[in-house]
Amino acid sequence: CSGGPSEGSEAKAKKSRSSRSSRAGLLFPVSRVERQLRRGHFAERFGARAPVYLAAVLQWVTHKAMDMAGKISKKSKQQRISPSHLQMAVQKSSVLKQLLRGGVPRCHGRVVPQRQRVASPSKKKITKSKKR
Repeated sequence: CSGGPSEGSEAKAKKSRSSRSSRAGLLFPVSRVERQLRRGHFAERFGARAPVYLAAVLQWVTHKAMDMAGKISKKSKQQRISPSHLQMAVQKSSVLKQLLRGGVPRCHGRVVPQRQRVASPSKKKITKSKKR
């Protein structure tokens, strides 16, 4: 009739096969992060949720940096994100600046563009002329 209990367990095994990244709703690989944690000997033991949390943090930092760099490249009317765009994004964001502490390498042999300042009304100094 139904073929026995082996069919049911096979369907259940196929159904429950999904990566930890997809279960957590992440794009970054949780298994690879866990492997790097184990290889790095950062601790003797760590919880099952530690690599998931670390992958989520890495994904968030990457998303924030790339999003800001993309906006900067659009402002400068360029199609590609360059290292200088990433550096400017880190400089502009206080969160990324604090997190990375200037860890983005400088562009060698190239001048890093400065932030564009918005024109503000100039304050004229009014000097009183002294009569002599």
